[in-house]
Amino acid sequence: MKTALLLIVTGTLLFGASSKLDEKTGLIWQDNKSVATVEKSYVEASNYCKQLSVDGFEDWRLPSIKELYTIVDLRRERPALKNGFSMRVDEWFWTATPFVGDPKKEAWKISMRYGEAEPTRQDRMLHIRCVRSVRKPQRSQKE
Repeated sequence: MKTALLLIVTGTLLFGASSKLDEKTGLIWQDNKSVATVEKSYVEASNYCKQLSVDGFEDWRLPSIKELYTIVDLRRERPALKNGFSMRVDEWFWTATPFVGDPKKEAWKISMRYGEAEPTRQDRMLHIRCVRSVRKPQRSQKE
């Protein structure tokens, strides 16, 4: 019981209440009120993530389609989102992945309503859930 409580407290201190660690992938996801309220175009979304400061971290970025799909749970709907997230929004979200058919004008988006993905014009206003990677400690040369 003490170990479980320590893990919960440590996780909250390390990643705060505004982000969520996905232990399976090692990705840390933005999980604050802005996920539900902020909508931007593709370029604005990318810049938004680059300028984001959450829980003391400033290395956020827009997730690739592959990364964003790691938090989709197709067994759920409205939202089709893994458990554990505070902000459970069933809207369309940007990915950093351009659409190969027209990479200068379209990019992939994912619906958190049912988990579907499709390309869309980059000037559309969509929601954003930024991501960052857990940095692994570098090994010393003596190891």
